[in-house]
Amino acid sequence: MITKSVFLVPLIFIPAIAALGTQVVTYDNQKMLSLIKNLNGTVSEQLSLAAATWGKLRADYPRDVAKIEDFYDTLQLVMCQPERNITMGQQLQGYLIREQIREHLEIVNTTQIFQKALEAEEHELGKWQLAIGRHSQRLHCLFKSDMLRRIMAKVIRRLYTLEESGQLASFLYQLYMAGNRESYKSMVQAELMLYDRYKRGGKKSPEFSRYMAKLWQSLQLDEYYPGLDQATKQELLDAVIDLLGYI
Repeated sequence: MITKSVFLVPLIFIPAIAALGTQVVTYDNQKMLSLIKNLNGTVSEQLSLAAATWGKLRADYPRDVAKIEDFYDTLQLVMCQPERNITMGQQLQGYLIREQIREHLEIVNTTQIFQKALEAEEHELGKWQLAIGRHSQRLHCLFKSDMLRRIMAKVIRRLYTLEESGQLASFLYQLYMAGNRESYKSMVQAELMLYDRYKRGGKKSPEFSRYMAKLWQSLQLDEYYPGLDQATKQELLDAVIDLLGYI
């Protein structure tokens, strides 16, 4: 059984540093990475310093991909030192931080792709639909369904506006790769998250509601619909009922 003590560094130390991060006037990323890598101490001390650094980067440099990737590579080196006696608990701590970094970088990357698609001229929309389709292949290759759902939830949260909700829905549909059951499920969940965000916004758009009502109908006719889990089916059914007046 995994004890709670394993999670103390990532879950307690990081928020504390994140809260203080913006109070630091200067930050030298390369010096910090060198300190982590060459620290003359225990693996636990290296991991504590790494957790603090990740909190700093996430607080003050959330979109600085180069800094975050350099930190990821440094942490990878720390965790792959054969001469160090790294325990299972320490391996888990390192793994959790690395997974947080992977998720964060993909949120930044995917947000940028969808943002560029939303800003594209009308004659470029087809190009961006294809680009998102290719990106979906990458996402489904690299991430398990739970992490992919979290990534898309944060992307939608960052990009949603009522004015662009219909266009965003059409781009989210491109997550579905023909013949791929998992991508169908990811697309359906993403569309449902977008619809939930729309409902919570309060303001209504008849155009968006009509678009989503037709989309819900088409999703139910897909060959992969019967294989959806019951919770997703119920959420989809609730959405259909919401928009009966637009069908």
